[in-house]
Amino acid sequence: MWSVARASIAAVAFAGALAAAASPSRPIDALEQAIAAEPENLALAADYRQRAISEQAFDRSIALFERLAKRKASGPCIQISLAFAYVDKVPTSGDIRRLYLGRDAMNALTRSIAQRPTVLAYYVRGVINLFYNAFIFHRADKGVSDLTTALGMIDANTPPPLALRVYTALGDGYVRLQNVPKAKTVWSAGLAKFPGDTGLKSRLDAQGETLEDIVTTALTASRRIDTTLTGLLPLTP
Repeated sequence: MWSVARASIAAVAFAGALAAAASPSRPIDALEQAIAAEPENLALAADYRQRAISEQAFDRSIALFERLAKRKASGPCIQISLAFAYVDKVPTSGDIRRLYLGRDAMNALTRSIAQRPTVLAYYVRGVINLFYNAFIFHRADKGVSDLTTALGMIDANTPPPLALRVYTALGDGYVRLQNVPKAKTVWSAGLAKFPGDTGLKSRLDAQGETLEDIVTTALTASRRIDTTLTGLLPLTP
């Protein structure tokens, strides 16, 4: 009787294995297939990257977007998705690896901008430059330049959450450059457009070391930043 029971359990386990083998692709596999068919869809790519983050599949995500970015006549959006894939891996990496990921992300964004300059691409490249402003790398001026360009491109078609991020990051960049009065001017202009934003208010209210701490925390590589693109689309030139 025990033999029969064990045989039944084995049969059930075998049937389960067969069913798993015959089941549809995992969500991440299905998303990869969808992206391959529609590589310029930033929202779809963002959904995939969040799945990759949850599965710690950073190298898989990078490999997918690198492959698609190398396709003949690949567009500017796949380069943005590739840049974000590099950024997604940064918090889990060591200091040296972070330098290479940041470099590769900026290169991808430069290629995107060459094809189609957008607020989003300039914003992200600008922020990455601010993260680089440490040790021998002093790139805050380049970050401020990119963010100033992004600010100048904002118009009625720019998603408000993206515009808000630009104002916030540009002020942070001026703090990196030790120009707090200019940072306050930028944040004040942003607060006039987004009066309910607590991030801008906290920066404007802070002084000295407290302000430095706010900006340093925002630009700490070990902290995962929001790359879902929620509220930042559609992409506009």
